[in-house]
Amino acid sequence: MFTALAVTAALIATPGTAQAATPTGGEKTAWTYVSSKNPRTSYWNSSEDAPVGKGPRGAGRYRSFFRMDTSKVAGKHILAGFFQTYLNSGPCDTGVELWVTGEITPETTWRHQPKWLGKIDGAITSDQYGGCFIAWRTTDLVTEAAARGDRYLTFGLRSADERHPGELRVFESDMTNHPYFGRLRVPWLQMDYNTAPDVPSEPNAWNASGPDECYGDLGAPVGDGGYVRTTTPGFSARLTDDDNGWQQIRGRFQWAATPGGDTLGEAVTAFTYLGDAPRVCVPAGQLTDGNTYVWRVRAEDQYQPAGDIDLLTDIGEWSPWQTFTVDTTPPGQPTVSSAVYPQNATGAPIGTPGEFTLTPGDPSDVVRYEYRFSLGSVYGSVPAGADGTATVTFTPTIPVPMTLTVTAFDRGGNRSPNTVYRFRPSSYPAPAVSSTAYPPGLPAGGVGVPGEFTFAPNGAKDIAGYRYRLNSGSVVTVPTGQDGTATATVTPDTADTNTLTVQSVDARGIASPSRAYIFVVADTPPSTPPASPPPSQP
Repeated sequence: MFTALAVTAALIATPGTAQAATPTGGEKTAWTYVSSKNPRTSYWNSSEDAPVGKGPRGAGRYRSFFRMDTSKVAGKHILAGFFQTYLNSGPCDTGVELWVTGEITPETTWRHQPKWLGKIDGAITSDQYGGCFIAWRTTDLVTEAAARGDRYLTFGLRSADERHPGELRVFESDMTNHPYFGRLRVPWLQMDYNTAPDVPSEPNAWNASGPDECYGDLGAPVGDGGYVRTTTPGFSARLTDDDNGWQQIRGRFQWAATPGGDTLGEAVTAFTYLGDAPRVCVPAGQLTDGNTYVWRVRAEDQYQPAGDIDLLTDIGEWSPWQTFTVDTTPPGQPTVSSAVYPQNATGAPIGTPGEFTLTPGDPSDVVRYEYRFSLGSVYGSVPAGADGTATVTFTPTIPVPMTLTVTAFDRGGNRSPNTVYRFRPSSYPAPAVSSTAYPPGLPAGGVGVPGEFTFAPNGAKDIAGYRYRLNSGSVVTVPTGQDGTATATVTPDTADTNTLTVQSVDARGIASPSRAYIFVVADTPPSTPPASPPPSQP
């Protein structure tokens, strides 16, 4: 049984537990009073206090009306409602009545009063703590207003016996300074409510390996219509509620073979805080490979009405059914082929782009491949086409044995055994080098005697230039002509054997193997014919 003191405390207190029901107040949005002595006068939103009852002889009868805001609780689950007043003067007893009335307007007068629709019984009074509160339980009225989505309720106060003079009561119409509770807004429509949880959002399935791994790092989530690679998947969803952020909430998950069919299983999470996305996992033995299933989730909150020791629950709407398929069978080992770089053979020269075709094994439900070429420099993932195949292009830059490792993945994320494809690109041909001034193997020229050397591609393609170095000297670069050749003038500074090292470089910057051109520089330069003698003098 609520007392006036309990009602007063409920109106001014704030919730102290995480599960407390949400309180809110309906403030006065308009008010007026009417007087039988002045039956045509409107007192709309007067700054005076609210008179109720019959005054001394000749003072007339008074009634007061208050429009109270209920918009905050539209659609809510109402737990309790109280209309509270504060008496400034007059007897602190239950000799005043509260009614629900029709609407009030600036034209409301004694002669044009709203309809008095129904009396609210059970007034509670309290004159403790140096003031008089009078309150009425309005739970049913507020519940009906919330269900209709009403923006306000209008209440009327009148004396239980308007025939006897001297029963005039004057109520506070706006704010009061209570000696114990401080500054209070009255009248006040207290409304305790709970909001049913929202439909859960962000529904996801997860590749859990059982209850022990349900909260581990499960990789990427699986959305609606996806595939899981386990018969014990996890499910999660984000749980929210319009009430305060300290409220407790939990998720109830169900899974079945078809929407609306017999439930295969159900799991309920522990209570957690709003905004969390708890998970549950399907126990072993309920799902089988190759079958499609559905699951859904709803949120259930937990709250405690004021003055109640029991915790209650409101239930939200179910989420739409989410579909998933169990696929625990990995795809078959893929095969790799290349016409440019055949398996276990020497292929095209370095610098030649080569296509590698990736073909699924059996089962062939491949959606992508991961690949890696040896030396770790080139790797990635490529989607499979409608026929399950994919193509990867690779350009080797060094003539060494190489491998291509390929793994196939199906819709559930199952991986195939690795395929290792071995191949070897061939070398570029070393350039051809020639010189008439310093032919190979024969002493010629001499120290300090320049000689011209010609460089040719020798079968290499798209040559852009040549690099050469005499013995251990500096590297010199020369461009090619239109025919792919180049000439360079070299002046030896050492007698006997000399080595000219030459590489061709193509347009992509790929260098060929080096050509070592060995020639011999004579100890002395060739003798110069003597000059002709001067003519004889006569």
